Amino acid sequence: MSERTTDILIIGAGPAGLAGALYASRSLVKTIVLERMSVGGLVLSTEWIDNYPGFPDGIAAPELMDRMRRQAERFGAEFVSDEALSLNRTDMGFSVTTAGGTMYQAGSVIVATGAMPRVLPVKEESKYRGRGISYCATCDAAFFKGKPVAVVGGGGSAVEEALVLARGCSKVSVVFPLDSLQAEPILIEQLGAFSNVEFVPGAAPAAVEGEGKVERLRLRLSAGGEKTLEVAAVFVAMEFVPTGDLLKGLVEVDAQGYVVIPESTETGVPGLYIAGDVRRKSLKQIVTAVADGAVAAQRAGIYVRSRKGKKNGTPEN
Repeated sequence: MSERTTDILIIGAGPAGLAGALYASRSLVKTIVLERMSVGGLVLSTEWIDNYPGFPDGIAAPELMDRMRRQAERFGAEFVSDEALSLNRTDMGFSVTTAGGTMYQAGSVIVATGAMPRVLPVKEESKYRGRGISYCATCDAAFFKGKPVAVVGGGGSAVEEALVLARGCSKVSVVFPLDSLQAEPILIEQLGAFSNVEFVPGAAPAAVEGEGKVERLRLRLSAGGEKTLEVAAVFVAMEFVPTGDLLKGLVEVDAQGYVVIPESTETGVPGLYIAGDVRRKSLKQIVTAVADGAVAAQRAGIYVRSRKGKKNGTPEN
């Protein structure tokens, strides 16, 4: 196994990791970013972004992520395509082993692995993702203004997605497996006030159909039989699954697996910071992930420099 050393190691190159890479590298500490998939993370599943500040006409998701990467690289951040398998405390700080056979020794680590949506459980999911299957109404609702859509999910996030869509879509069908929605009553009341919203309880997705894009959603009914919805999009809101397995035993997580930490992104482990959607937060958007990354990198930079100062026998700043 090969070994590398860095001041700050960032695990995950979504918006939080990219912002962290920019701020860390600008603070003149060696920064390496590990990403097991494509740089940009889950954002790349969205074709177009209209709600990131500074782009009045919107911007393609891949282009925005590429700009963030190039900006961080300009200040010296290094991106490595590899998957982190383990994270452990050491005398130096932390050690991270990867699937590619490298052990990284880092003074500080920022975990920005994000959260993955529970995917629509139909075999056509990958075929229609980005072509009518969406995991973010805030991101994509405008593309389906005046068109019928479906929301799959029965929890609070599904109701919130439906509220966004109901303001512009011709019809919103909310599909959920139980007899009732599992969300706050006030949210359900607000959604029920829209005349263009229909509830489809006791139903589960069976198939998605269409010529190159979503045109129909076939449902399997718990009472028996099937139902077909003519829709231009299927918004999936079956809750997210945080991807923080590396953190088990190191930090506190809630019942859903999200890391519970303050806005400072600091954990109870010195030198370990959490940024982005892997932590419990009220709003999961690119702009909030970027803010997390900046805060985490600023704290990590201070931590790394303070340790170097102690080793050199110089006072901390």
